[in-house]
Amino acid sequence: MITRITPFLSLFLFCFSLSLHATHNRSGEIEYRQVGPKELEASVITYTRASSLPADRDTVTICWGDGICERIARVNGPDLNGNGVPDGEIIAPNVKMNIYTYTHQYEEGGAYVLTMTDPNRNGGILNINFPNSDQVKFHIESSVILSENDPMNNHSPVLQEPPVGIGIVGEPFIHVPNAFDIDDDSVAYALAVPLQERGVEVPNYVWPDMVGAGPDNQLSIDPETGVLVWDAPQRAGEYNIAMEIRSYRNGELVDVVFRDMQILIDDAEHLLPTITLTETEEGIIDVAVGDTVRVDVTASSPLGQMVELTASCGLLEDSFFASPASFTATNINDDAEGAFTWIVRDEHIRRQPYLVAFRARDEFEETGAVNFEILRFRVSGVVPVKEPPLHRERVETYPNPASGAVQVSLHNIPLPVVYQLYHANGQLAAAGVFRKEQETLDLSGLPQGMYILRVGHATEEAGVKIIRR
Repeated sequence: MITRITPFLSLFLFCFSLSLHATHNRSGEIEYRQVGPKELEASVITYTRASSLPADRDTVTICWGDGICERIARVNGPDLNGNGVPDGEIIAPNVKMNIYTYTHQYEEGGAYVLTMTDPNRNGGILNINFPNSDQVKFHIESSVILSENDPMNNHSPVLQEPPVGIGIVGEPFIHVPNAFDIDDDSVAYALAVPLQERGVEVPNYVWPDMVGAGPDNQLSIDPETGVLVWDAPQRAGEYNIAMEIRSYRNGELVDVVFRDMQILIDDAEHLLPTITLTETEEGIIDVAVGDTVRVDVTASSPLGQMVELTASCGLLEDSFFASPASFTATNINDDAEGAFTWIVRDEHIRRQPYLVAFRARDEFEETGAVNFEILRFRVSGVVPVKEPPLHRERVETYPNPASGAVQVSLHNIPLPVVYQLYHANGQLAAAGVFRKEQETLDLSGLPQGMYILRVGHATEEAGVKIIRR
């Protein structure tokens, strides 16, 4: 094993050694992207107790999987003490996010496992070696296969929601990690036991739903969306779980991110904040290039607390897209109102759906009680049907959006006249003849989504967009 210490970091070794045995690690993961034929940029991301100042890490040690380990410096947040290294970012009361980023050059291609092992977790975790969880190592890792053919399109999934959450005894705990893979790889989720080192699970681990086990205490994760539900915790305290986020390309496993997550359960009379969306489709919503998607969101606290409303999605990141979507939110008294707006463009075409996670967080305790709602959108890779010229004086539809049938009014169009109804991806959904100026078009047998109604012949065609809900 070769250990390298960069000259820039040598100034911090003394401070590092003093904090070696302190306790503070809550959760974290390792993300990466390939930046050259044999070059990888990795980010170790940890979430720590902000109050554990003696345990704060200016540097951590990453092992690259090729026998080389290096101490790398933190890169996020302000530098309040002026020591040349940023201090990390407080993202919630007593929760600090630390990002340590560095680039490594490999001698040859192949598969590697990136690891970071810290001497201690925080104390008091109920389901890890209780009551001595602070004596258990904190270990995170990610697997990578260096790409020789397409090195610039080799990224790990980016986890867009932090792995620290708070729940209430007897109430469902909900979390959405929201992994986004810019390479358009498919992502799958699975629960796992936290690790103390490479290939070694933490000692005396108990699954959270076995603490006060019973029919109302169930822990599960959706392998496709990653939605984690613990329904419902029975005992107050801190718990840790892990999850594997796997990326597949053409059926082959290409990336694995191992996330360690902490959940704080409090015993209190409290209800989760509520979220209401104007779009309620539970499956995948198909959209086409040229569409404008808007979802209005309202969040409120049943107990009258202030609520923070946020959204996460790869579409919102300008580091991924030249024309990202947007989300804005404002507080009106105790409620929060927001709007997700997205103009679908060619650059958004991909095989995998986009997951948009809307999060409402109230003022409860350390990090706030959180509730989530998700929507999934898929952009068709097929060239979309062009909407015919919209002549409202000739073709009108109501209601629109419609849940069943839609009324079609024709004006100044010779009758009878043929019509075609197309899916957004260009597939014909229905066709027929309108014989009267007022007709009923039945949509009840069609899936929800956007349709184009064409009326008339190619030389004298009119049409309109119809939304089926």
